[in-house]
Amino acid sequence: MHEYSTRLIAGDEDALKALMDQIGPKVLGYCIKKTGNAEDAEELVLDIFLKLWHFRDRIDLHANLEVLLFTIARNHILNFLRNKAIRQLRLQGSDEAAHFPEDQLLRRLDNEALLRQYRHVLSKLGEKQRSVFQLSREEGLPNKVIAEKLGISVRTVESHIHSSLKILRSELKDAYIILVLLLMR
Repeated sequence: MHEYSTRLIAGDEDALKALMDQIGPKVLGYCIKKTGNAEDAEELVLDIFLKLWHFRDRIDLHANLEVLLFTIARNHILNFLRNKAIRQLRLQGSDEAAHFPEDQLLRRLDNEALLRQYRHVLSKLGEKQRSVFQLSREEGLPNKVIAEKLGISVRTVESHIHSSLKILRSELKDAYIILVLLLMR
């Protein structure tokens, strides 16, 4: 990969083509998985490699190009999905889309997507564990009150909360901090 970095920085178009041949199918598979649409994914892949080409002079010689390409891909996919959601809202004549500036609409879409992820992870928890976590974090009840309400020990409540947080951190990774801030509102 180091060889490709050096050649790209030097402006070697053949290096870009070779990189597309080598890593392009993986990036395409990732884009298809995230967008659910092969045509959109193919367009995104071209944009991703074009962006790499345009910013080739900023490539760190020691950077892993595959990681860099997947980072660019993730960002492009997020932007694509946001823009697509906004277009759909506007096409549907949504009052919400008409009255909110685009940056507020993007934040709202991001928050809604994050909350959907959060609910999905919560659905994977056991019933008792989920109840304890929701009573603690969503309703703000103290551990002692939760224990009395559910007929379990305070230690069990603490254990359920600890294991729930561990699962959330693992499943949501980077979004975990943002989710914590949203739940604090």
